[in-house]
Amino acid sequence: MKRSVVLSVSFILLIAFFAGCSISPTNSDKSAIEDLILTDATWFNADSHYGEETLPTTIMTQFDQIFLWYRTRDTSQSITREINVNISGDSAYVTVIGHIPGILHIYGNLNGDTVIVEKQFTDIWTRSAIFKKDTVSTYHRGWRLYAISGTEITTDSNNVQIDSVRITLQNTGLDTLITDVTNLVKREDIIKVKPGDHANITIYTNESDAFAFLHSHMWRWRFQKDSTIAGVYHGSWTTPHNPGIYRVGFDVLSNGTLTDDSIPYDANLWGFHYLVNP
Repeated sequence: MKRSVVLSVSFILLIAFFAGCSISPTNSDKSAIEDLILTDATWFNADSHYGEETLPTTIMTQFDQIFLWYRTRDTSQSITREINVNISGDSAYVTVIGHIPGILHIYGNLNGDTVIVEKQFTDIWTRSAIFKKDTVSTYHRGWRLYAISGTEITTDSNNVQIDSVRITLQNTGLDTLITDVTNLVKREDIIKVKPGDHANITIYTNESDAFAFLHSHMWRWRFQKDSTIAGVYHGSWTTPHNPGIYRVGFDVLSNGTLTDDSIPYDANLWGFHYLVNP
């Protein structure tokens, strides 16, 4: 009987040993960080810039006129997300890559007939972050977001590119040129703006005939081409009146994306978080 008890205890300890090997502290930390990313819609939502955008009735290349265009998620396909976590001491270096299937809907006029065009596309969403392990251990094993980059969204066959974005806010006293969307900034050092401030935005691109837009807080604004400098687009925008953390996206689509049904979808978006602070 004693022998049976000893064998049973030894067997349980053996199972516990191998279980402990398979669920290492590193793997547990990675799981905690992945869970934090998947549940934190404020910083890591990859599905936030799809919605209706309109263009003024205008003469296009292949269409006589275009009345309306908008993008939707392709709900017949799933968003896939790859989270790469590299832990070094109390720091974790993370890259998140998402693939978002979508459909571009265009309503136009050609030779007196209404033309509806749908273009399939897959947006590739990329963002980097640093997490620190220095908070309450019961909350995601003590991990917290320490620094974060901007978001870049491209397509499989991407030609149009944003080179830089200049943001000027007079009341806030901000005049900054962003040249690299992948730069990491501390969470507390994200751009801070005053409520209801008027912003002047300039987007520099590699395309002289593209369409440029700003996405913010469920609204979209179209930018205008510079009258003398190719590839430059200007726009204005008013920051939200309520304090909080918001997202803004600068979105550029190639001319053929919206004007020619034979040309595939081609776009580039830079997205950033900012804090409205009185």
